[in-house]
Amino acid sequence: MIAEHLKAGFTNCVLSFLRKGHARFGLEIPAIRVNVAPEGYAATADEVLDRLEYLIEKGLAEEVPKVMAQADRAFKITDAGRRYLDEHNL
Repeated sequence: MIAEHLKAGFTNCVLSFLRKGHARFGLEIPAIRVNVAPEGYAATADEVLDRLEYLIEKGLAEEVPKVMAQADRAFKITDAGRRYLDEHNL
């Protein structure tokens, strides 16, 4: 479980990985979980989804429309998300 005082750093880590991953078709939650773990965040799928939904609400990320099962949800960074990371030197 990600402690409340670590959520801002975890959120920035997720957003940074979305930028680094820059997959055309977005990144799925399992890939995001694996890539934030080396940064010290042993997050559950639900915790990653919570942060992704927060980033979507803020306009910093978006869900990529999928024609497959909802279990294959994928996400990517928006232009606003890139600007946010640049402005905060992340």
